[in-house]
Amino acid sequence: MEHIKTLIQYGNKKLPKTTAIFNMGSAMQCPSDSLGLCNVSDICYAKKAERMYTQVLPYRQRQRDKWLRTDAFDLVTEFIQAFEKKRTKPTHLRLNEAGDFYSQACVNKAEYIAQCLSHAGVRVYIYTARKDLDFSKCKYLVVNGSGFRKEGVTRSFTAVETTNNVKDFVCLEDCNVCDKCSINDSQNIVVKFH
Repeated sequence: MEHIKTLIQYGNKKLPKTTAIFNMGSAMQCPSDSLGLCNVSDICYAKKAERMYTQVLPYRQRQRDKWLRTDAFDLVTEFIQAFEKKRTKPTHLRLNEAGDFYSQACVNKAEYIAQCLSHAGVRVYIYTARKDLDFSKCKYLVVNGSGFRKEGVTRSFTAVETTNNVKDFVCLEDCNVCDKCSINDSQNIVVKFH
């Protein structure tokens, strides 16, 4: 099976190169979407990338296979090995630029990874629409609920059509200048549909 170092992206248009990105799966096969839990299914930017660029969907499917077929301990080991080889060391790991948790076991695996990587100075965060899962034991994984909050979910992160007259924190849409989504404060965030 492929080593995780070939399945990690570092940064994107909004995220700095110090943020590693790893997806549990693709947007086209997103569990939240198939369960009817996603509030932005029709305008999902991750689906758009999978339709526009032929290499994106197979890449995310390989990430899914790695996630589902590798235990948490081995994933942590491979993440650390990959991060150690980087000239600019990652400070954050964003899980799921696309896709979502498949099950409660995936939540538990992500929490274990977050706990282990915290000792290496890497914060792990995620956005999820899986309000049907239990996040109450998440102490290290920063969980941003897509339009919901509950125990273990740090904040609600909600896409809106307009940010006029919004009382919550408005996303700056540039993670180079803001890391609010990766810290354990309780302030809700809104972002304009993009």
